[in-house]
Amino acid sequence: MEKMLNLVLFGPPGAGKGTQSENLINKYGLVHLSTGDLFRKEIARGTDLGKKAKDIMDKGELVGDDIVIGMIESKLDENPNVKGFIFDGFPRTSSQAISLDDLLQKKGTGISAMLALEVDDKELIKRLLLRGQHSGRPDDKNEDVIRNRIVEYNSKTLPLKKYYNEQGKFHSIDGIGSVDQIFKDLVDRIIFLKAEMDLTALESDLEHLDLTIQDFEVANEIAPELLLEIDAIKRAEAEEAQEERAFKKQIKKATSNKHIQKPNLKAVIKKQIAKKITSKIISAKKKVLKKATKKTPAKKITPKKITQKKVAIKKPIIKKNKLKKTIKKTVKKILPKAKLSLKKAVKKAKPVKTAKKTKAVFKTKKPALKPTKKVIKKSK
Repeated sequence: MEKMLNLVLFGPPGAGKGTQSENLINKYGLVHLSTGDLFRKEIARGTDLGKKAKDIMDKGELVGDDIVIGMIESKLDENPNVKGFIFDGFPRTSSQAISLDDLLQKKGTGISAMLALEVDDKELIKRLLLRGQHSGRPDDKNEDVIRNRIVEYNSKTLPLKKYYNEQGKFHSIDGIGSVDQIFKDLVDRIIFLKAEMDLTALESDLEHLDLTIQDFEVANEIAPELLLEIDAIKRAEAEEAQEERAFKKQIKKATSNKHIQKPNLKAVIKKQIAKKITSKIISAKKKVLKKATKKTPAKKITPKKITQKKVAIKKPIIKKNKLKKTIKKTVKKILPKAKLSLKKAVKKAKPVKTAKKTKAVFKTKKPALKPTKKVIKKSK
């Protein structure tokens, strides 16, 4: 009797509980379980429970919960393979609800949900008075009696609502609207309930599945069907592992075919800085040459001084020596700074990982190079 759909359908007088109960029974193949019908049936059959119930009812007393539960158990035993039950008019008290839960638990099932049709008092009175015109029931014709029935229903069902709400099984359904619309709302809620029941059953199965494949292998006696299942699982796992290995090989081949030459970063940086240093040295030489030419203005040469080779040769030699000294000084000043910039550039160049390559690729900004001009060392 597992995964049965057992519903407790509640609704005040005039809520349309009888109509919706019949609709649910026809759609889901449920067995209608009404305490009034049970009493009449047991009394008619002359069973022990029927005789006890008749004696109590003849005295004008209420039938005890133990007798009612006994009748419900008899009904459950008569229908062991049904899809579920719909309980009408029971339970009426919290103690009856507890007794019903105990009985259903013993039978391996339980209450799936309490569906309560909610209708306001004004609408109920209107419906019952209208029904009284055709039903012939005296309690449907008197408004005061109708109001008392509604108050009695609310006071008795309130504890039951709390009881099933604590279990997460209480579901309120709007009972105002067309019969078809209310039935659709009930069906939508039951679809949700059945999905929840399937999920709970699955979780329960997983919790009780303590034995693994290794446990089965250790066991002394294994059923043939279990051996076949274990073998199928092993073969499936082996195939998955083989496919994974083949996939990894394909990835390795794809990456190995792409030979990308990695630039030598240090060599590039050194080359760029060397160019920068040479350009600075050349510009420094130019400045020194300009200063030298400004300090030694050209003298007027007489025809006599042209023949004096010694004087003409000594002056330019002195200037060249001074020029060399100044060039060396500027190179000494620039060279340490250039080396320091080389070290900083190498440190700043960090490897950047890409998605396609496994090797690191360095990414640096190329320093801007100043345009260089050819310098004529000798000047007349």
